[in-house]
Amino acid sequence: MVGFKHVLNLFLLFATVQFVFYSLGCGEGKDTENHNVSDMLNYMAEVFKGKIDEDFSVVVQFDFKDINESWHVMVEKGRKVTVNKGLHNGAQFIFITTVDTLGLIYGGKMTAATAAGKAEGSDHAPLDLKWADGLELTPEIREKFYSFIFHFFNPSVPEKVLLGEEYSRLVHGGHVITLYYHPGFRSAWYLLKKGERLNQPGDKNPFPQAFIFIEGEGFAKIGDKTIKVKAGESYYIPPDSDHVVWTESDDSLVLIWLAWGEGA
Repeated sequence: MVGFKHVLNLFLLFATVQFVFYSLGCGEGKDTENHNVSDMLNYMAEVFKGKIDEDFSVVVQFDFKDINESWHVMVEKGRKVTVNKGLHNGAQFIFITTVDTLGLIYGGKMTAATAAGKAEGSDHAPLDLKWADGLELTPEIREKFYSFIFHFFNPSVPEKVLLGEEYSRLVHGGHVITLYYHPGFRSAWYLLKKGERLNQPGDKNPFPQAFIFIEGEGFAKIGDKTIKVKAGESYYIPPDSDHVVWTESDDSLVLIWLAWGEGA
C-alpha cells in the first residue's frame, strides 16, 4: 500500500504542474496554434503520470508526416514518462499523423480514438496506427494500447469528451465520437442525418450490443425486424444480429452505442 506522505507529495506535484500549465493558457480550451509538438506531448505526458499505476510501461512513437519529424514517448515503471525527439526501435505502437491533428486532440476538439476510427483497415484516418513488427496483440498489449489512446491523449482532469457534430468524424455511415474502449467493452456517440445509415444489412458482431436513443426518431433493423425508434428508448442487440439504423427525418437522430463481452 502506498503511504499517505507519498500520495500527498504526488498530489502536490501534480497540482503544481496543472497550475503552471493552466497559467500559461494550456488548460481546457487550449490555444493550440501557439504550441508546438514538444509543448503538447510534454503536457500530455505530465498529466498521464497521474493516471497510470507503478507497473505500467510502454514505448509509443509519433511520425508527423507534415513536418517530417518523429518523436517518442517512453513510459517506464515507477510512473516515469519522458518525451524525446527521434525514432525509437522499441516502439510498440506508432501513430502517423500531423501537427494539426495532434492540436485538435490536445485542445479537446476530437478524441484520439475518433481520429483513429476506420470502417475498414485500409481506410485513411487522421491518426493512423501501425503496430511494431512482430508484436503479438495479447490482452495485455490491448489493455496498454487502450490506456494510452484514451488517457494519454485526454489531458483534462477529470477526463471530458465533447459531444456534437463538430467534434465527430463520418465513419460506418454515421457521425461518430468514440467514447471509451476497454478489453471487453466499447462505447461511442453517433449522430445520423436524413439519408445517412449506420452500418449495412449483414453487418454483425459476435458480442452483445445496445442502442440508446437520446435525440430524434428514425428506424432500426435488429435481426430480422425493422422497427421505429425514438429518443428515450434503448434496444438490445443479440450477438450475430444485423444492426442498422437510419432516419428519414429532417432532424438528426442521436444515439449512444455500447458493446461488451468477449471480443468487444
